[in-house]
Amino acid sequence: METTNPTNQEVLIRASCFLEEKQPKLGHKECQHLVRELMLYRNQWTLSQFLLNLRQEATVTVEDLEPALLRLSEFEPLQQITGVAHFLGEEFIVTKDTLIPRPETEELVLKAQSFLEQCTVGRVLEIGVGTGCIILSLERLVGRHQYIGCDISEEALVVAKKNRDKFHLQTEFIYSDVYCNVPHEKFECIISNPPYIAFSEEGLMDESVRRYEPKKALFAENEGLAIYEKIAHRLEEFLTDSGQAFFEIGFNQGTSVQRIFREACPNRKVTIHKDIAGMDRMIIVSGKEAQ
Repeated sequence: METTNPTNQEVLIRASCFLEEKQPKLGHKECQHLVRELMLYRNQWTLSQFLLNLRQEATVTVEDLEPALLRLSEFEPLQQITGVAHFLGEEFIVTKDTLIPRPETEELVLKAQSFLEQCTVGRVLEIGVGTGCIILSLERLVGRHQYIGCDISEEALVVAKKNRDKFHLQTEFIYSDVYCNVPHEKFECIISNPPYIAFSEEGLMDESVRRYEPKKALFAENEGLAIYEKIAHRLEEFLTDSGQAFFEIGFNQGTSVQRIFREACPNRKVTIHKDIAGMDRMIIVSGKEAQ
């Protein structure tokens, strides 16, 4: 009797059950989502291609997926297993040394993009680049400006440079603790998604984040506000009069971060902006003429 390999749908079901059995805390829906994303990566499919091939004979079996499934069962992020994360329609290289790009950070980039598209040619600075997804996306989407990104992690800078080369971009990356090694010149746009989680909140975080993502990219002193204070302290030295600064914040930090930048930049308007979920997510420091 002729036997056939399982279909992709059967692999999805079996692999999801295997993962849920190994780690019930993930839940049925999350297991299905993780397995589907893993199958997309292994087959190099889009979601549409996956759906079209659901009933076709599988070329990637549950046995092929098992090593990755076991890592997922230990809460290791899928992006670290595959080595890539999606951000604004592109695949960025990620490692254990970089924060995994989040969808809410895309909104920060789009705000800055809208501003930069209206500017004459100037300089753009990102503080704390990680994978480089923010500054490289801005160069890719807007172009024409000079882009500089800095980070305190040498390992993260290696990843950012790999992503720059992957997309054939020109952003300059430098090692710097905030402004320490940044050229002392004025920037039309400064942007940052700094570490902003208080050490006291570590127990509230997802286990995958606590165990696998770099702590120096997550946590900051003074209840998560320390890096904002360092950036704000010298912001006027580095931002042009017409320039704007964009910062991602924690959902409960809006008023505190707004106060920090208002005190440091009394002649600028400092506004809180919500993300698509309606949570406080961004601070924008506007040009002096916007006050």
